[in-house]
Amino acid sequence: MNVALVDEHPVFRTGIRGMLKNQFEKLGTLEAGSMEDLEKIIQLDIFDVIIIGLSEEHPEIDYALLKRVMKKNPLTSFIVYASAPDHKLARSLVRMGVRGILTKHACADELVTCVRSVLSGNPYLSPEMLAGIHKKAKRTVNEANAT
Repeated sequence: MNVALVDEHPVFRTGIRGMLKNQFEKLGTLEAGSMEDLEKIIQLDIFDVIIIGLSEEHPEIDYALLKRVMKKNPLTSFIVYASAPDHKLARSLVRMGVRGILTKHACADELVTCVRSVLSGNPYLSPEMLAGIHKKAKRTVNEANAT
């Protein structure tokens, strides 16, 4: 399995790589400090999974850049690690075709579950993200019923 790890923090990338190597045989990894760096170095659709970390310092994602990278890698499953649950971010990413969304508070087992899920063709949203989406949907329904 070939995985690209994108995060501005080298320690985070190293930790993710270590967790994945413990669970998946024949793991090849490429690391990049940013999506811009990744876009410069990838040329072929050779990755099974691209994991993108968002930090507290930079919680936003460049949607145009993500779209370009996704277009160049149509067979790749994308997973985004957010620093905190954000239902708006999750909705936007799902609409774009991101297959997995986690928070950086997730345990190692959740990352493995997410990777296995997206590799088998299924989407994965962390329980924290699902709870936020559910809470927002419930609030919207309650507001609609009140009017």
